[in-house]
Amino acid sequence: MSDYVEISDLAKAFTARGKEIAVVRNFSLKIRQGEFVCLIGHSGCGKSTVLSMLAGLTSPTAGGIILAGRELSGAGPDRGVVFQSPCLLPWMTAFENVMLGVNQVFYTGTRQERHEIAEYYLTVVGLGDSMHRRPRELSQGMRQRVGIARAFALAPKMLLLDEPFGMLDALTRLELKPDYDPDGDPRRG
Repeated sequence: MSDYVEISDLAKAFTARGKEIAVVRNFSLKIRQGEFVCLIGHSGCGKSTVLSMLAGLTSPTAGGIILAGRELSGAGPDRGVVFQSPCLLPWMTAFENVMLGVNQVFYTGTRQERHEIAEYYLTVVGLGDSMHRRPRELSQGMRQRVGIARAFALAPKMLLLDEPFGMLDALTRLELKPDYDPDGDPRRG
């Protein structure tokens, strides 16, 4: 089995007060398809920065990332991202927040099919009765579950999770940890 993700000599530096600050230096990693990898380190060591570069949200200062044989350049629906804290559009309902990505990725599907995908994943994360509520009407844990549903609804090749379960209670955390199969039909679980 060949490498699915190859990160080579990745580096990221920021400029603050006229000084360049290296956050990540010479980071290399190979991941095979189906592997589950955790980056562990102290706060501020660059874990979230690496994830952000892998997601295509931040450009590396040096090095490169190859996913499924193609060099990454920018964000894409092939990578589902769940952040430490929920990133929802406050004027939209939970359902509408999930539909943003679903409409972009599954644009050839019928309106009904796209709605079913969003409804399915919101139900899977326990928000079937709350999908038409706005973020301000949801608890912090419920908002985080919307973000998790949004990531899974895109059927990405890779999930990038930046401490996504930290805001959830222990019981919900156990219920949401998936047996994820990106090649299977996620709705048939």
